[in-house]
Amino acid sequence: MRVAILGVGGVGQVSACELIKTSYVKKLVLADISIGPAEELAVELRRETDVEIEVKRVDARDVSSVQAILDDIDLLLHIGLPENNFDVMKACLNTRTHYIDTASSGPQWLRKQLAWNDQFRAAGILGIMGLGCDPGFSNIAARYAVDQLDEVDAILIRDGDNSVVDYDGFCSYFSPQTAIQECLAKPNYWTAAKGEQYLPTPFANKEEFEFPEPIGWLDCYHVEHEEATTLGETIGRAKGCKYVDFKYALHPDFVNTLQVLRYLGLDSDEEIEVKGVRVAPRDVVVTSMPKPADLAGKIHGYSSVGALVKGKKDNKRKEVYVYTIANHDEVFYKTEFQATIWQTGIPPVVAVDMIAEGLLTTTGCIPPELIDPIPFLDKLKVRGMVWDVIEKTSPLLQIT
Repeated sequence: MRVAILGVGGVGQVSACELIKTSYVKKLVLADISIGPAEELAVELRRETDVEIEVKRVDARDVSSVQAILDDIDLLLHIGLPENNFDVMKACLNTRTHYIDTASSGPQWLRKQLAWNDQFRAAGILGIMGLGCDPGFSNIAARYAVDQLDEVDAILIRDGDNSVVDYDGFCSYFSPQTAIQECLAKPNYWTAAKGEQYLPTPFANKEEFEFPEPIGWLDCYHVEHEEATTLGETIGRAKGCKYVDFKYALHPDFVNTLQVLRYLGLDSDEEIEVKGVRVAPRDVVVTSMPKPADLAGKIHGYSSVGALVKGKKDNKRKEVYVYTIANHDEVFYKTEFQATIWQTGIPPVVAVDMIAEGLLTTTGCIPPELIDPIPFLDKLKVRGMVWDVIEKTSPLLQIT
């Protein structure tokens, strides 16, 4: 198999390091608009593998630029900015190249991506939208939990991290652009009665959630996310699901900083003129922040993502919580990456494993929960990303 990675930041580097461990990858293209990090990575990887590795300068905003590297490529992992998904998808459609990304720019854009289903199917190719950790692992964890129940009341995705970071300033463990955009957007949620809906303000419905030890209880906030766009319709409604949401544990300082950015208009991506130069305020903020990959070795604590599904099994009330947890220091010691980046870069590689082995043969555009969870989760453990299940009885959730 010949694979290209478009976007060779921290997550793309994780995926590249995993892909060269396989016997089926014969060629790996590392593509980015800025090729310095890709060239450095290529030098390291060539010492470890006989896989043919090429570095290409590609502008993900330009269909022809992307298409130029795909003539002999079987599958493209797009791990760049979600705002470029459609241009990259168009290039893959033109060249009949399988496509996987790790996030969308928001619920409405995810729905538009999935609407390309018929075009991808006609071309005989697969497109997977949002296959990182969350979205991605979280969707597949939810599917696994839903499959264990006879009836489902609610699907609740929860992301928590109890770490501290050796950095005196505002930072994000994943894409700063994405973090600012999604955390300050109106949070989405889904109900069976009304479909996808939005809360009027960010940071709504704060609740305490108990993550697996050693994380414990953290304050979680309702945040816009892809899972609530699809899970209710794809796997929930058939079993009577009434409600889906996503909540993220955020440190008070992080919340306060984002609120100040919003108050000052520094979260905007609309360009303004400053001393004769046109700049987007959010770009200025992001440029002043460290790159997530540069935080490797500076983060100490645990990161966890899971899906809590509430419902019934054999006429008994039941909760099934499927989660993954990682220690930032341990991940750095083993891989030289920080845990959040590492947890995001492994799941798309597992999908490539399944395609290569003939375990994922569907075509069209799909969200991650439509992947068979059993082989996926088995292979995730083989890749070193552990997951577990907590089951307990609970009262039936009543939602109106």
